[in-house]
This record gives sequence, structure tokens and C-alpha cells, in this order.
Amino acid sequence: MLQLVDSEVVMLSAHWERKKTSLIELQEQLQQLPGLIADLQSMTANLAHLEASFEEVENHLLHLEDLCGQCELERCKHVQFQHLENYKKSKRKELEAFKAELDAEHAQKVLEMEHAQQMKLKERQKFFEEAFQQDMEQYLSTGYLQISERREPMGSMSSMEVNVDMLEQMDLMDISDQEALDVFLNSGGEENTLSPGLGPESEMCQNEITLQVPNPTKLPPKPPSSPSACTNAATQDAESGDGPLVQADEEEVQVDTALATFHTDGKVGSDSDSSQDV
Repeated sequence: MLQLVDSEVVMLSAHWERKKTSLIELQEQLQQLPGLIADLQSMTANLAHLEASFEEVENHLLHLEDLCGQCELERCKHVQFQHLENYKKSKRKELEAFKAELDAEHAQKVLEMEHAQQMKLKERQKFFEEAFQQDMEQYLSTGYLQISERREPMGSMSSMEVNVDMLEQMDLMDISDQEALDVFLNSGGEENTLSPGLGPESEMCQNEITLQVPNPTKLPPKPPSSPSACTNAATQDAESGDGPLVQADEEEVQVDTALATFHTDGKVGSDSDSSQDV
């Protein structure tokens, strides 16, 4: 019986010893609990600080990314600006070369046009010289000029039919031999008044004018008949550029104009005589 009680006491003592140890450990852990809470609070504060740091770092990273984008944009702009400058330089050189080419082409065309104009002037001058020489030779050989109201074109100059009657239609800019021409016409008029019996014959030849050869002492100086003199005069007039294109042939035109005027006066006189007879 005592042994049984003793064994029970030993078992209870061991059990309570274990309980005591557990309580001691629990007490120690409870004593450490404020420190654990403090550690948890410090850790929570650290986590909050880390979160703020992370946000700041993220903002800095975004700013850095923006700076990198701006730098890349500036670099691209610089590269494109360099390309644009090079393109402008190349185009400017091409423009200068094109301008030089156009200037050269324009100068060449101007020279060609001047040459063509000179050729036309020479051809025109030669044609009128030949026509005047024919009229002058006829006048010197027969003593009169035959001027038709209409004359067929005698030749072509530069794809343009030239009529000799244009000589009567040209305006004279400078008439230096007006006095000699008046003397010539007056001498012819006096001889025509001395022979009034030619009235009917003049009515039959309405398209022609017959001028008698005046006295050689009263004749004005004969205009130059050599082509070289006319050519030199026309060349000087063409170079001056102030006078008409046929300035070299002004003396020939004066004679033909005077004859045409005389022809018109003769026709008016014949018409008045016929009206008086009626």
C-alpha cells in the first residue's frame, strides 16, 4: 500500500515538475513579448521607410528615363539637322550649277538671236539694195522710173515675202537731202509744165510715171549706188539701234517716196481736169 502511494507521489511530482518547467518557459516567453512587439514595430517602420524609398527610386528612374528620351531626341535632332544642312549645301551647289548652265545657255541663245537678226538685216539690206539698184539702173538708162500701183513680190527673206512697194510706205526719220530733193522735183515739174501736150497720154498711163532727165547742172548729188556704201551705213544704223531697220536705204526711200507723192499729185490733177472738162 505504501509502495503504491509512493509511486503515485513520484508520478505526481514528475508531472508537476514538467508543468513547472512549462510555466517557467511560458513566463520567460511572456517576458520577451514586449521586446518582440518593439521589434515588430521597428520592422513595420522600416518597411514603411523602404516603401517610401522605393517610390522615390521609382520616381528617379522615371525621371532618368525621361532624360534618356530627351537625350535621344536631341541626338536624333542633331543628326537630322546635319543631314538637312548637307542636303541644303548639295542643293545650293546644284542650284548654282543650274544657274550657271542657264546663264551659259541664255548667253548662247542671245548670241544666236543676234546673229540671226544680223543675218536678217543683211539679207533685207541686200534685197533692198538690189531693188534700188535695178530702179536706179533703169532710171539712168531710160531717164524715167516705172512705178506700178501693185508690184508682185520679187523674193523672199526669212520666210517673209517682201514687196518693193513697202519702200513708199516707210517713215523717214532723218531727211537731210530735202533741199536737193525739192530742186530735183521742181526741175522735173518745170519741164512737165513746158510740155502740156502730154495730158491725154498721162491719162492713158495711170499706173506709170515718166520723169524727164533734168539738166545735169541742176541735178542734186547722186545717192551712193555702190552696195558697200549702203552696207556700211546700214551696219552703223543697226549698231546704234536708234534709227529704223532700213536707215541705210533712206536716200533710196526718199526718191521712191517723192515719186509716189508726185504720182498721187498727178492723178489728182488729172481727175480735176477731167471734172472741169465735164
